[in-house]
Amino acid sequence: MKYKNPTAAVYLVSAIAGLSIFGDGLLYSVLPLYASELGIPLAAVGVVLSINRWVRLATNPLAARSFNRYGVYWPLLVTMVLSVITTFIYSRAWGLFVFLAARLVWGLCWSHIRLGGFLVIMDASTAALGFGMGIFHVLTRLGSAFTSSAGSFFVDLWGYKTGLTLIAGLSSVGILLVFALGRIMESSHHAEAPRTGETSGERPARHKPELSPLICNAAGFTNSFVGSGLIVSSLSLILQQRIGDSATLGTVTLGIATISGLVLAMRWASNLVVSPVTGKIIDRMGRRSPFLALVYAMVILLSVFAATRNPVMTVLSACLLFIAGNALEVLLDAAVSDNAWISENRNARISQYTSFYDLGAAVGPIVGYAIGVRFSFTAPFYLGALLMALVIGLYVSERGTQRRAASRVTQ
Repeated sequence: MKYKNPTAAVYLVSAIAGLSIFGDGLLYSVLPLYASELGIPLAAVGVVLSINRWVRLATNPLAARSFNRYGVYWPLLVTMVLSVITTFIYSRAWGLFVFLAARLVWGLCWSHIRLGGFLVIMDASTAALGFGMGIFHVLTRLGSAFTSSAGSFFVDLWGYKTGLTLIAGLSSVGILLVFALGRIMESSHHAEAPRTGETSGERPARHKPELSPLICNAAGFTNSFVGSGLIVSSLSLILQQRIGDSATLGTVTLGIATISGLVLAMRWASNLVVSPVTGKIIDRMGRRSPFLALVYAMVILLSVFAATRNPVMTVLSACLLFIAGNALEVLLDAAVSDNAWISENRNARISQYTSFYDLGAAVGPIVGYAIGVRFSFTAPFYLGALLMALVIGLYVSERGTQRRAASRVTQ
């Protein structure tokens, strides 16, 4: 696929992804607070927030087949329209099963929009693929940051129904951007078959793998379980327990939905700085030392977040957890790419890692709400700290095995 303006294609598809995620990003801030009004039991909130991730385990391969058969344009257009419809459905109190159906459809949509974005960027940014992927990452995170902060403010100001309806309207701009993307496509709307890869002589120098696929998969699962699962899905309830329904800063009073939205926005906004800085650090220092530093930091921060009852410490530790989690995600993406680069089947290697990552994000809310309703909503964070500690133990054990094997070879 060729584009009349490749740079515009990169920005358009990135903005499409950022707009499509408006409804999903806002739900994490407001659904736990309005679940009863929507006819959704509190114990089911975790399922509602995670079911779109479960369905992606099945819809990711479906998306690949869709693009092979219909090209880029039509799957992007259909799923962008469906994403707007699902956001509108979120605004209605039509019951648990309708809400679950909308979340399933959204999972299907995101599988297509994410893969479609990658396909467009690979074709439009052949000489600067990293830059193109960076733009996609930044604009997607900006979409999440905007809706979790501004969208939460709209809900506090005008109510849940009006706030979500407004967000659905804003998200519909993405449909117009898909039309614009179609207008700058030079060839047909059908995608080229993916290339299987280059010979070893065509591959540029890459980092030697420092973290094994096992460590990448385990750490990826745990990081998404904690960040995308536990914290994102239950933060608003924990803040409400520790702060109340509102907080006054000087002469300004903020509702709890706005406060939780602003804190959640830190998760996405911090990526704008964290991602490039982390990339430079791990390129200079390698993967191992930053990996251990980040995982140790996550263990400490999770323990502090669970133990403290101070509102300021709660907000501060949550923000630091988002920063550390974002940095760890960048590091793991680089580490699994190192492994994939020397693998005979790079797609399978990366797919395995992303499946573990999606699984952690899907399991997190369910485990968090199951334990939270039965015991306390802070208890799951001790579990998260334990899982991170187990990742450290797995890494140390594996390194010890590697050293013993190396010493036997040299003897």
